[in-house]
Amino acid sequence: MSHWEITYKQYPTKLAPTTEDACNIPVIFPEWFVTHDKGDRVRFTQFGDKAVWNVNPDGPWIYLQTNLEVSQETLEATLPYFDQITDLDTYTRLALYNRKVIAWHRPTQTWKYRNHRTVHFNQTPTEGTNSALNSEEEASETSSNEGSEKSDPDKDTAQVEDLLR
Repeated sequence: MSHWEITYKQYPTKLAPTTEDACNIPVIFPEWFVTHDKGDRVRFTQFGDKAVWNVNPDGPWIYLQTNLEVSQETLEATLPYFDQITDLDTYTRLALYNRKVIAWHRPTQTWKYRNHRTVHFNQTPTEGTNSALNSEEEASETSSNEGSEKSDPDKDTAQVEDLLR
């Protein structure tokens, strides 16, 4: 059972999402729910097989297991062709490709133009979706487990290169 599935079952009371909740969930999160926890309205989302949470709409997303922040770069890199688009907004799902507005279409998991036609990119998709989020989470777990050990510059460079792929 994934960490997301465990988290989903841990909170049996799911609140009806508000418009504000829906607007503050990045398009890349396929499943999410809202609940109360310790007096706060908390948004939990699935990010790969992990669970991430957020209390403040303007605040960061946090991995539930490690309490480390999910970087904006990781959020963006989970979408295919992220390196071929510009001005990506993970909340509105809009971006630019060849100076044309495109939007991420969640049901079909594809990029579409405003006229609802599928975007055909020049290259094969960049490996995003799982590799970016797994690399950051693994790096987070490694750094939290290492504690006070000195970091190896070569290993750090390799981790950064993995994140940028």
